[in-house]
Formats: sequence, C-alpha cells, structure tokens
Amino acid sequence: MMGEANPQPELFYDISLEKFVPEDHPLRAIRPFIDVKRLRKICAPLYSHTGRPSIPPEQLFLALIGGYILGIFSDRKLVMELECNLALRWFVGLDLNEHAWDASTFSQNRRRRFDRSGALEKLFDDTVKRAMKEHLISTHVSVDGTLVRANASFKSFRPIEVSMDGEQYKQRLRAEDPESDDTTGNPPDSDKGNPCVDFRGEKRGNKTHRSTSDPDCRFVSKGSSGTGAYPGYTVNAVMENRNRFLIGIGVEIFKGSTAEEQGCLSLLERAHRRLAYRPQSLGADKGYFHQEFLEALFGLNVEPHVAATNRGKSKAHRRVRMRQRGQPYALSQRCRKLIEELFGEGKDLHGLRRFRRRTLEKVREETWLIGVVLNLKRLASCLS
Repeated sequence: MMGEANPQPELFYDISLEKFVPEDHPLRAIRPFIDVKRLRKICAPLYSHTGRPSIPPEQLFLALIGGYILGIFSDRKLVMELECNLALRWFVGLDLNEHAWDASTFSQNRRRRFDRSGALEKLFDDTVKRAMKEHLISTHVSVDGTLVRANASFKSFRPIEVSMDGEQYKQRLRAEDPESDDTTGNPPDSDKGNPCVDFRGEKRGNKTHRSTSDPDCRFVSKGSSGTGAYPGYTVNAVMENRNRFLIGIGVEIFKGSTAEEQGCLSLLERAHRRLAYRPQSLGADKGYFHQEFLEALFGLNVEPHVAATNRGKSKAHRRVRMRQRGQPYALSQRCRKLIEELFGEGKDLHGLRRFRRRTLEKVREETWLIGVVLNLKRLASCLS
C-alpha cells in the first residue's frame, strides 16, 4: 500500500542538534580541536566591560572556520547556511530557536576588531603548538610558493598618477569614459561604478600601473606555465614533512622569484621567534637554487636539500650538489612535492584559488584562516 505524508505535524519536539550530525561528518571530527576558552581569551581585550552584550566572538570565529571547511566563503551564503544547515549550527553553537546574524556582522567585526588584533594568526600558532605537543611535527620541512588571484579586475589597473588626489583621479577616469552622457562623467547605464574601459592593445606593467580596487596586488605570472599574467599575490608556505602540517604561511607582493625566497626566510624566522622551531633540513625545487638563499640557510644551520642544477659555481652551490648523493636529500626531494598537494587542497576546497578580500593586510588575515583550516584537518586525521 502506498504511504501518505503526515498532514498534522507534531506540536512539540524533544530533539538535539547533535543527533543530526553524522558520525563521519568533518565538522564533528574537527570540533574537539577548537578551544572555545582560548578564543574568548584572545578576544577579551577587544570588548568593553560596559554596554549591551555582543554576539559571542567565539561563535563568529567558529562560523568562519566552519564555512571555510565546507567551502563557503561568502558572508551572505554563510548566514543562509547557518539558517538551514543543522551540522553548521551545531558546530557554531546556535540553538534551533536562535536566528543567524546579519551578514554585515562579519564585515563590521573584521573591520573594527579582528583584523587589528592578530586573532587568526594566534589561532594558527595554536594549531602548530598542539601538533608539536602531540609529537606530530618533524624537523624536516619543505617550502614552496604559489600564485593566488586577487579580488581585482584587469579593468581596475590604471597608470600611476602622483599629481592627483583620489577624487580628482576618479573624475578624470569618468571623464575619459566614451559612453558618459554628462560633465560629471556618469555613464548612461545604471552601473556607475564600472566604467567602460578599453584596455586592449595598451602596454601595462607593474612599474607603470596599479589597481584602483586593490593597490597591493600586481600582475603575476609564472613564465613556464603558459598562462597570461593576472592580478594576484605570492603565497609562501613551510610544511613539515611527516604529517604535512603548515609551520608557516604568508602572503607577499609579487616580485618574481625573489618574493618566494624572501618569504621563505621570513617564515623560518617567524617559526623560530614565535614557535621556538628550527628545522634541520629544507627541501625545495630548483627555483630556490640561488647563492644568496643557500648561504642564508647555511647561516641558519639548516641543510638545504634544494633541487640542484648545473648553473652556479659558488661554494654554496657545490655543497648542495654534494648532498645529492645521500639518502636524506632523496627523501626531502620526494616529500617536498607533497606541498603542491597541500596548495591544491587549499585551492580546490578552502578558497585559496582566489582571495575574497583586498589589500595585503586583509589578504593575510584570510590566508591565516585557510591555514587554520588545513592544520585542523590534519589534527583531526592524526588524533581522532
């Protein structure tokens, strides 16, 4: 006999949100490794002791972390998911009778509190310290850099002008718009913030042009990849080789290959300063086989297991070539390829393919959040 839906729903329900979260759900595996008390301690100096109670800051951070775990990067979409996704509600700590916040809550708290507090950087360090406490971190690391697209269009790049203030510059751009219909430069269509710009055939470069929407981004390109240049940043990462935890991750303004080398050295210095961590060896591809970089590693007492080439006759180059004969060098070269998989995971699943925020400082905050998510996944995998 064909069944029928119950037309009369129950008046009262005795349920718990946890019942709706499957045992193998990623949020359930990761949630025990997030210390809510630590989140409140980090955020305590950001709030006043008087006034109306705010939204609990730990819930805002849990919502952001849960959103990036699930591949939700838009604040508006995250609020929508908080309304209907019971697993995300359980992860954040919202009851069934509580409504999600407005999307502007996230942007306002970023601007007024979190961006200047370094909270996400501290959370990232906490994940590394937890892994070190559990003896999951080795003393052998790999380093690499990748290019990430910025939240800026080709149309936003304009010649560098030093003799005009911002308002004069905008007026000149609108006046040059061939489709403007009045002296103010307003285009005839309703989209006044997106003027018609014909940049085809115009020679543009990082020395002569800057983006009006994100002045810190640059035209980036890896010449051997066969793809054209696009607005972006250089993201560098240091990964330990045993369980692929990120020891450091950072964003630099694109300056060719030097941005990767300088970024690597700054991450090693940061790991020593903030985490008391100094690796024994460092694996890298042939793009790092430069004399200055190798000498800097020797100065830090780090063995450079860098892919060697025939170029270079300095003492540092010869010392690296001699290490090619040993097994530790071969193991480092095999493990250093795993950092490419880590970049791929971040780009495919957690928003590292294109940044949502603009300017270098804000992009760094987004990168810390992605690093927190990647390390939490590894903690859950190793300790669950």
